[in-house]
Amino acid sequence: MIDERSRKKLILEHSRRMNAADIDGLLELYADEVSFEDPVGSGRRTGRDALRAHVEELVAAGITEIPGEPVAGQDGVHVLVPVTATMDYLPKGPGFAERGWLTAPDAPEASRITWDYVLMMRAGAGGLIQELQMFWGRSDLGIAG
Repeated sequence: MIDERSRKKLILEHSRRMNAADIDGLLELYADEVSFEDPVGSGRRTGRDALRAHVEELVAAGITEIPGEPVAGQDGVHVLVPVTATMDYLPKGPGFAERGWLTAPDAPEASRITWDYVLMMRAGAGGLIQELQMFWGRSDLGIAG
């Protein structure tokens, strides 16, 4: 079990490293066998290599996460934080539009995706993140610019 304060710091550190585009540093926060789902319902993926590929796409799109106030579960392992994020429409936006999650903008190269989600993490005994889930739906996405 990890105390509440440490779990809250861990989830905020995730956002800090994501914003710094520190992929290697971000992956240091995760267990080798991490499982993740972004968004929940899209299918679970496992392992640091799969997480690296996912994070590299987000960093390439210039993601910026603005975390809210974290909330820790009383179970000693879970922590959640609401996040408002933005990233360039390209390169991931066309895939979102194809799935019907967004309407493609008139000027994709000058547009950004905005969305609100809740990030949930489960930490293991070694203080590493074992599970990551992002909860968001179509109504949580938008286009800016």
